[in-house]
Amino acid sequence: MEKKTDEYYIREILKGDSGSFSQLVEKYSHLAFSLSMKLLNQREDAEEAAQDAFIKAYNSLRSFQSSSTFKTWFFRIVYNTSISKLRTRKNVEVKIEDIKISDSELFSTESAVGQLKTEDRQKYLQAGLERLEPEERALLKMYYYDDFSMDEVSSITGMTVSNVKVKIHRSRKKLLQELKVILKDEVISIL
Repeated sequence: MEKKTDEYYIREILKGDSGSFSQLVEKYSHLAFSLSMKLLNQREDAEEAAQDAFIKAYNSLRSFQSSSTFKTWFFRIVYNTSISKLRTRKNVEVKIEDIKISDSELFSTESAVGQLKTEDRQKYLQAGLERLEPEERALLKMYYYDDFSMDEVSSITGMTVSNVKVKIHRSRKKLLQELKVILKDEVISIL
């Protein structure tokens, strides 16, 4: 069976074939859930946010403009839906703190992490990520794990590219600070 492009399915949906939307749901459901999970960190909330995002995308499909890809447009909807759910759940604004960490501390922590076995590195990185705020965790995972470009992260989050760069840099520093705490014994023994 030949795979069709997102644009093909969008044209078909706009012509009245609502069944074509199931192809987009099938293609992006795992990624939508994954992004929601990065922000919400609770399976039920992530599933609900992903479903809500698909409903919003379907209802707003006529406003989709081909100047961006459907994937980027849709992931912005997923991101915003998840952030809204997070804010109602926590009832607080998500903010990234300024972290004070010197370049030498940054380098020594990166060196210590780099010297760990792959499975240990993954375990500690995951533990460090869990200690971050949801927005920080999501930005780092979108950029480093999902390989979204800065421009794509900017489109998804609605932030400027320079703001994304700053927040990813600060989040990375905060992650390294958390890793420094987690790896305290390993860092001391390696250094």
